[in-house]
Amino acid sequence: MARKTGSNAKDTLRALQLAGLQRLYKQGYAGMTLRELAADAGIQAGSIYNHFANKQELLFSVLSLVLNELLEELQDKLKGAENPTAALMSFVECHVIFHSDRRREVQISTSELRSLEPENYRKIVKLRDRYENQLLSILEWGYKEGDWGYLDFRIATKMIIGMMTSVGVWYRPDGPIKQSQIVDIYKSMVSGLLQNDTELLKRKVV
Repeated sequence: MARKTGSNAKDTLRALQLAGLQRLYKQGYAGMTLRELAADAGIQAGSIYNHFANKQELLFSVLSLVLNELLEELQDKLKGAENPTAALMSFVECHVIFHSDRRREVQISTSELRSLEPENYRKIVKLRDRYENQLLSILEWGYKEGDWGYLDFRIATKMIIGMMTSVGVWYRPDGPIKQSQIVDIYKSMVSGLLQNDTELLKRKVV
């Protein structure tokens, strides 16, 4: 477990995590070193071991940070949702904004999963599953309330999240379409998916 000492340990940890994000984005897990990271954060090389025993702990810390922040933002968005449709639109808005604003973090969370050791990998996947299950629960809630018809909601969850996550690949803040417009487009697409005829999704795969 990482060791933390000193009154500013929390601030230093945060600085190291942010510096780690930048290094991982530019160099990848294999290309970065803890010595470089310490220099980026403005601390002595040996001091980094007060926070991370090794590079693997750093990677796990960074990926955990990204997913926990996504989960926290989602919970904030869902607080005022009184019905399934409102909750679904809040989920879409949260996901699209997070993935368009935090493209660097999202890219690292996807590309560096392979670099995690098995136990850390399982922990990160568990966090990711928690997030996906929020959407799954909303879809099942809406079906029970009669807001939309039946789908294979597990497949629908994967499909909707995959479709929205792609925004992080092509969105640019200086592009021709405002972020708020993109959010509205995704809301319309997801709503249309659930309201339209779902026979194709219900057919058995031959």
